[in-house]
Amino acid sequence: MLAASVIEIIPSALSIDYGWQDSILWFGIGFAGFAATKFIASRLADKRETLMSSLALVTVALTLHNVPEGTASIAAASANLNTGVATAVAIGLQNLPEGLSIAALAIAAGLTKARAFLLVLISVIGEVIGAGAIWLNQSYLNAEINSHLLLVVAGLMVAISLIELVPDGLKLTRQGENKPN
Repeated sequence: MLAASVIEIIPSALSIDYGWQDSILWFGIGFAGFAATKFIASRLADKRETLMSSLALVTVALTLHNVPEGTASIAAASANLNTGVATAVAIGLQNLPEGLSIAALAIAAGLTKARAFLLVLISVIGEVIGAGAIWLNQSYLNAEINSHLLLVVAGLMVAISLIELVPDGLKLTRQGENKPN
């Protein structure tokens, strides 16, 4: 997610946005949205269930960030069918590690494979909702809105990576190293 944001999404958004201040604002909205969600969830969560709390938070955040991602595919297809197909394939490939992160957290938290699959499916539904919403409202689509959507998505993805996934991954790695063979 971090690489996709830095290498693909942010540069694409900057190429069509109206300036650095505007870009920073929309990226910040995405980043702050996840940070605020994480802060609120940490205040409500039972400290003994940190993996389950992380799982819920990552699932909700990825589902929410999939909504504007779904809009990106339709927006690109409305401009040019080949671009739309390429965008859909790229987003689909980028979604594989997202689904894996949800599934890995679910399994680590002790959920069954069926429940892990259900959580990944919920996240995917966000993308379908975004695509459907923009398909029904294509007349409102323009370069500025596309840029803002991409920057919010990038902000969410960077925040999820830096605030949630990397620390949880490091924690699980340390736990695995401390277990006797």
